[in-house]
Amino acid sequence: MKRAIAMFLSLSSAGLIGLSGCGKKEGTTGGPGATDPNAKKPMVGQQENTFNITGSNTTVSVDGKPVESSIGIERGKGFDQDVSVEFSDLPGGVKVEPSKLTLAKGAKEIKYSVTAAADATAGEYPFKATGKPTSGPESVVNLKLNVKPRATFSLDPPGNAVWSAGVKQGETKNYTVAIGRDSEFKDDVTVKFDNLPKGVTIEPASPVIKNGESEAKVVVKAAPDAVVGDYKLKVTGHPSKGADVTREMGFKVSAK
Repeated sequence: MKRAIAMFLSLSSAGLIGLSGCGKKEGTTGGPGATDPNAKKPMVGQQENTFNITGSNTTVSVDGKPVESSIGIERGKGFDQDVSVEFSDLPGGVKVEPSKLTLAKGAKEIKYSVTAAADATAGEYPFKATGKPTSGPESVVNLKLNVKPRATFSLDPPGNAVWSAGVKQGETKNYTVAIGRDSEFKDDVTVKFDNLPKGVTIEPASPVIKNGESEAKVVVKAAPDAVVGDYKLKVTGHPSKGADVTREMGFKVSAK
């Protein structure tokens, strides 16, 4: 049993067994000792004059907000080099800052931030972090980046596919436009109405549904000479960030 445990620890320290159980992934073994046939290879612990970088998978949302992560290093006896770290295979719209890092002598880890722009495509992507020593082989760790779609919302105007909102000529009515929010959607949303029939106005013309609110109240007025007919209004919700949401609203103007 003791021999089996020792062998497992040895393989782990050499990078042959990942450290997923502790939330970190360990890279390949780098440094001069990785290719030195005379380097000591202990049963337990890091091989002499070698290093392994470690990292974690990261989740970021398409909202431009930075998420902090880190790259760590495991050093063997005698390995005291600075190690520069570079990232590769990142998807479009995703940025790491700083793009190049340095694990200086004595440092155990270094932090960096990941951001995903509004045009980044949601999905799970593999990427690499490479530790480059002054001399000897590099250490490469394979990580994953989960890009979550931006939290969004839905609109529910009064007129829909089943029935139409409406007013009579010369009439004034109160209506509400409801909003449904994802749990993480906190933005204010400005509502705009297009394709209004002649003689019909909506006040306010561009109501704002603020964070924490579930609807916007509007007043619809029809002039005495408003044109009678059935219409399809275009209702657009414009958030502070991200894409608009558009719904069609059935609307009827009746004779007085």
